[in-house]
Amino acid sequence: MNADTTPSLAYSWGILAASITSGSFAQITLKHLTNTLAKKQKAGRFVAIPWVGLWIILFGLATVCWLIALRHLDISYAYPLLSLGYVLVTSLAALLLDEHVSRSHWLAIGLITCGAALVAGSI
Repeated sequence: MNADTTPSLAYSWGILAASITSGSFAQITLKHLTNTLAKKQKAGRFVAIPWVGLWIILFGLATVCWLIALRHLDISYAYPLLSLGYVLVTSLAALLLDEHVSRSHWLAIGLITCGAALVAGSI
């Protein structure tokens, strides 16, 4: 690749961030789907169909973005940053699904964030 076809580092990180974000939202969608199915027996199956579609779209987007990110970033940097998905999923679960997150869980999430920052800062 030459300078004209090589994407910027910001673009590559943006694609990685899109993969992490869409993957995290896919997990929240899947959890909402299972909650819906658990509550509404037969009628819930029809209500769940749009959520299945959304999950497929989000998961597909996450996968495509991950593949693009891997074309431009070293996996030794990109893969550890996927752990930021734990941070995002936990935050979204607390905000959108009203899940309780304990202090020790938040402490662990903070440690994951520090580790991801060390990996990102070593580039």
